[in-house]
Amino acid sequence: MCKGAPVLRAVRPAVALGAVALLLAACGGGGGSASKRTSSTTAPATTSSSAPPTTTAGALRITTTSWRLPSPSAREVALSDGKQLVVLGGLDASRQTTGNVVRVDPSNGGSQALGSLTQPVHDAAGAFVNGAYLVIAGGTGEEGSASVQSFQPGSPAKAVGNLPGPLSDHAAVTIGNKVYVVGGFDGHQISRNVLVSDDGTQYRTLGVLAEPVRYPAVAATGGAIYVFGGVVNASGSDTRSIQKIDPGSGQVTVVGQLPAPLSHASAVEVGGRIYVLGGFVSNQVTGQVLEFDPQRGSVSPAGTLPTPVTDGAVTTIGDSAYLVGGQGTDRA
Repeated sequence: MCKGAPVLRAVRPAVALGAVALLLAACGGGGGSASKRTSSTTAPATTSSSAPPTTTAGALRITTTSWRLPSPSAREVALSDGKQLVVLGGLDASRQTTGNVVRVDPSNGGSQALGSLTQPVHDAAGAFVNGAYLVIAGGTGEEGSASVQSFQPGSPAKAVGNLPGPLSDHAAVTIGNKVYVVGGFDGHQISRNVLVSDDGTQYRTLGVLAEPVRYPAVAATGGAIYVFGGVVNASGSDTRSIQKIDPGSGQVTVVGQLPAPLSHASAVEVGGRIYVLGGFVSNQVTGQVLEFDPQRGSVSPAGTLPTPVTDGAVTTIGDSAYLVGGQGTDRA
């Protein structure tokens, strides 16, 4: 087991954008899936002992950074204020649900423990709204939570709202000041709901998915929300579907197909394209990176992660995207 979660970096030269960075961590806590598949001080950066491995496919270059997270983490929430990363909750190396809140400086990997959530959760969703880091619902170890927790550095975490009911294994995206919550598991069945909030605290139903899913990869671009894959039934089967959500009307349509069934992946928008990172493909942990072109509705290979990973958390800072935490092939 890794002593700290390594972070991987991908740089994509772009004429209009300059450098695009994806930072990913490939070691973390395992377990917690319903699918059947194989003190507050500043810490110095933990560096790797060798040069980061690099893979290249087309314009996308993927390499491991020289620093690691302070400890393994998976199924957590990662958010950013535009300057630093904040990692909230998740599973630790012993597969225990945590409420830890840790800030990481991506320029050098220096980390600082900021506090704790009011309720430890994993498989939650998150949003950064009006200067607050929001952790939306999530698994608690025994059952799902409906609580929306708010954390601001320097203040204790607090509960500020609720979903209509308990939820875990879902995803969230923010467009403007509105937060959208997609899919998940309500403790009894896979949710088909698309929820929306005007302030990140109170939610209402906007629409329903064409195909209910849990553990989907979700990202927004061009004023639309795209849902990639996900688990579709109690036996753990995955879908290939790409669903498009219209945030205005709530209408959902299937607009494409992935190369293979996929779940537990992460998705991020960079330069108008969406990249789908890692996940389970045909029940195997993968290091694939797919590029989705929303204009054409096409999916193409965009590279390979240095190591297979699932259940990481993704966020962006400027032109850089960071995928932190996650679990590898040994589920540990």
